Amino acid sequence: MADDNPALRFNIDKPLIKRGPTDLREDVIHFHKHFKLEGVVSVEQLIRGAFIAQDKANRYAFQEQGLAELTSTEEAALKAEDPKNPKDEVGFWRQTQDLKVTMLTTACAAIVQGWQQSSINATSQAWQAALHYDGDKSDWGAHQLLVGLVDAAPWLSASVVGTWLSDPLQEGGFGRRRALFISAIFCIASVLGSARCNSWQALLACRMLLGIGIGAKASIAPVLAAEVAAKNLRGRMLLLWQLFDALGIFLGFLAVWIVGGSWRVLLGAPAIPAIVLLFLVFLCPESPRFLIRNKEYAKAYQSLRRLKETDLQAARDLYDIHIRLLVETLDLNNQDIQQRAENGFRVDPASKPPTGEPHDPAPKPSIGSFPKRFVELWTKPRNRRACLTTFLVMMAQQMCGINVIAFYSSTLFGNDACLKNSRVEWMNFGFGLANFLFTLPAYHLIDTYGRRKLILYSLGGMFFTLLPLAVGLFELGKNQFKAREALIATFGVVVFTFWYGIGAGPVPFTLSAEVFPLAYREVGMSFSVMVNFLGLGLLVLLVPKVNTSLTKMEGGNWNTTSNCTAQNDAAYTTMAGQGILLFIFMGFNAVAFVLILFLVPSGTTARVSLESMNVIFNKRTVEHNRQIRWLAGLLRRKGKGVSEEMSMESVLESSRERV
Repeated sequence: MADDNPALRFNIDKPLIKRGPTDLREDVIHFHKHFKLEGVVSVEQLIRGAFIAQDKANRYAFQEQGLAELTSTEEAALKAEDPKNPKDEVGFWRQTQDLKVTMLTTACAAIVQGWQQSSINATSQAWQAALHYDGDKSDWGAHQLLVGLVDAAPWLSASVVGTWLSDPLQEGGFGRRRALFISAIFCIASVLGSARCNSWQALLACRMLLGIGIGAKASIAPVLAAEVAAKNLRGRMLLLWQLFDALGIFLGFLAVWIVGGSWRVLLGAPAIPAIVLLFLVFLCPESPRFLIRNKEYAKAYQSLRRLKETDLQAARDLYDIHIRLLVETLDLNNQDIQQRAENGFRVDPASKPPTGEPHDPAPKPSIGSFPKRFVELWTKPRNRRACLTTFLVMMAQQMCGINVIAFYSSTLFGNDACLKNSRVEWMNFGFGLANFLFTLPAYHLIDTYGRRKLILYSLGGMFFTLLPLAVGLFELGKNQFKAREALIATFGVVVFTFWYGIGAGPVPFTLSAEVFPLAYREVGMSFSVMVNFLGLGLLVLLVPKVNTSLTKMEGGNWNTTSNCTAQNDAAYTTMAGQGILLFIFMGFNAVAFVLILFLVPSGTTARVSLESMNVIFNKRTVEHNRQIRWLAGLLRRKGKGVSEEMSMESVLESSRERV
């Protein structure tokens, strides 16, 4: 354990800061020789990188240490990494070609998921009309739960099987890229199979296989993005998942508008981005953090070199990630970091990499370690706090109500029997476009304002904008498609989608890919995505039944008149039931807001590296959260709260004490 004397206590966020120049140089020489990096990177380059990893100000003292001065290219590349620099210096076009390809790979994986979502939405009524319950002409009206099960099958299968399959795939030697490739195969085969189904049982089976693909893919792609991105770009790169998921939803609705009622074509169309993903996944480099964890240091440096502008940055990150992984592992296992630090975290010379013998604090992972790592998600306090954080933000995304609109917009917009299908398609098209466009502002906000603050703003905004949407639908149920109520409901959808796009949409997957230690990142992300997809699956399964119950409960209270058919009268009553349903989701938004306010820590911004997340989550929630301290002080009738968002410096300073 670290010394209790604050002056001597080990600085977890800056593990090399107290290492002297001579000792650090010797540490690097030992590291270079031990992991056989001759012919991969020079010792001098690795020493230069280690000095910058120790303290970025050391780059101005190279000459004093007998090292080559920075070149103009190296100076510009290091300057571009500073989050305080203008955004155009750290944007997409500044990045290396391989990092751009990795970003596009993540984006393509997200498009597959969004397109799936909108295709299921658009074809729900069509497959019911084509694939009858008993093979004849039986109506599905008495089997709403079964309809919900068929539509929810991908997400339920993803939560139960797909998400948990991602960990064995990656730890079994496939790595991030090949595991993503396998998930894309599942996505392609299942959607093409569903387009050829002639019974609802076959469709259900295909969608369960689809769930395996999308569950694994959603657990792998954000982690890959988080591990290859520099910390000043990580939030924006992870945001690509939600941004392009929204684009996939839009493209799915665009396909509906183009091909019309050909539901089989719509079910098979998501194979298009999945096929593109198959090719992209092998063009991008493997995660360097995954390779370092697997003791493949030469490959890790080569991967970093493809992702970074200069050899110096790659050398710096190689040594820095290596040291931080050791510190992270020692910290999680409550071992003496200070003693290992005094030896420069050197691996025992008797160990020949990559044996992963017991004296190695960060052994090579294996499939057999999955049960142990799963249990340690809950037995280790640092991991447990990360699980609580991801559980809350992932559930908040489902509790906010956006997916009720996303999955049932065809029903919601189409409840007026006088509306033509083409108008419903246009409304779906508009919703999909708005969902994509309103996610764009988050690209510039997420690394500036922080994850927690954005999702709180988002949930607050959605709570108040669900009100006009719910009131508009409720009044439409009573008054039947009056222009004023229709305008209120439409306005509510647009503003609600805006608030979702800036926070509750991008934050959950972004935060979930960041908060777990490297040794637990796969299983932690599997848990997070499982929570999200289970919530989504239950929504798709239960919302039609709940809406029917609400409609029956309130159906006799309306005194309806219409210029259309009697069928339309029933449709308006259904809209009133949907209005009540959205009132319920207003309550869910409020609950999610309060839970995140009190239980999710602040400080997760562009200034925090992945390894430095340990500093944040090593603190007990009650110590870390300003609101809990304020409430406790209020109850004791003394004390005042501190600033709303703790700076990273204050988080680091106050987190020195081990939990």
